[in-house]
Amino acid sequence: MRITSDNFIKHFKRGKEAALEYVIDEYIGIVKAVIYNTFKIKYDRQLIEECISDTFLGAFENAKQFKGNQEDFRKWLCSIAKFKAIDYQRKIYRDPNLLNIDDQQTPVISAEKEYLTKETTEELYQVLKQLGEIDRDIFTMKYFLNMRNNDIANQLGLSKASVDNRLYRGKKKLREFHLGGIYS
Repeated sequence: MRITSDNFIKHFKRGKEAALEYVIDEYIGIVKAVIYNTFKIKYDRQLIEECISDTFLGAFENAKQFKGNQEDFRKWLCSIAKFKAIDYQRKIYRDPNLLNIDDQQTPVISAEKEYLTKETTEELYQVLKQLGEIDRDIFTMKYFLNMRNNDIANQLGLSKASVDNRLYRGKKKLREFHLGGIYS
């Protein structure tokens, strides 16, 4: 079935990925504008892209709660974007170190900290092994090579929406695995 402006809401509410891709393609501009305008000061591009991604995925997860037409959908999505941006800002105000990573001087690392870092890296590698090869590549490009979602999509021959979905699902899977590892 082809997703159009007449039927995308119905398919979006049913959780169809094609509808999510349509929504991202159709509304990326306005969501980006809302998020940029909501931030009081300008932050790094990766933080803003993550906020945009979380906006679409949050809307996708809560699509069944939406009631209305196409114009109402645009307003609903913009309000989600605004509140996601406000949440990100609050997170930054609580922990200002999120912004000033490059400004800090690198301290000398003790042998104990170096060992713990190595252990953490090994644990992270074990957790990432839980993902498929493409998802692992996407995570590596996003969080270790600091690539933008568009660049990752171009590099792997995927759509940006697919990369966004895989990042979201991967985070969710890693979170479940991590919590399962702690509580099992």
